[in-house]
Amino acid sequence: MEPAVANNASDKTLYLGLDQSKLVKKRTVKIKDIAVLFCSDPEILHDAGEIEVFTFPDQENASQVVTAMKLIESISLVFKNISIQTIGEAETILYYKQIKKAKRFTDKMRAAFLIMVAFFGAAYSIMSYNTDVGAGELLSKLHELYTGQVPEGPSIGMLAYSIGLLIGIVIFFNHGITNKLSDDPTPLQVQMRLYEENVNKTLVLDSERNNKTIDAK
Repeated sequence: MEPAVANNASDKTLYLGLDQSKLVKKRTVKIKDIAVLFCSDPEILHDAGEIEVFTFPDQENASQVVTAMKLIESISLVFKNISIQTIGEAETILYYKQIKKAKRFTDKMRAAFLIMVAFFGAAYSIMSYNTDVGAGELLSKLHELYTGQVPEGPSIGMLAYSIGLLIGIVIFFNHGITNKLSDDPTPLQVQMRLYEENVNKTLVLDSERNNKTIDAK
């Protein structure tokens, strides 16, 4: 992306760094809440960051797409003789959430519910797969093949299979009991980042199609 320049009349340069998305906790959004700013002049840096861009409606959660051109326009109305350059995204998505007091008991109950759903959901999926492929019958036949006896109840092979499945899940998801086994992101983290990027792209497109994007006039 080529840098967007608002004014070239001065050697003062203000840099705007935009991320794909940003979480804000105040209804009235200023430029410092949206972008990372840098300027050699501390007065310009401070005053530019305090420029108000828009205000979220009075509701708990909301999102808004703001373009870099809108920020350049807002700054140019205040500072006439500075150069403005953008670094990063051409637009950013702002997510607004009101700060609420933590409810420890409610939060713990929600966490416990999610853990139970994830545990039993994963267990059901694994059992369904093992039933479909006949894993139990295969392990029983292997036990009979190697020992010459038909197993009565769970066999050593089933026990080894269960332990191996647990170890495989831990290694695959790259998490131990308390800490990660390595610094690499887990497959779940990678998928969540891809999902987040796709959601952001969809929000930007929908906002543009519905003319809800805050852009320069």
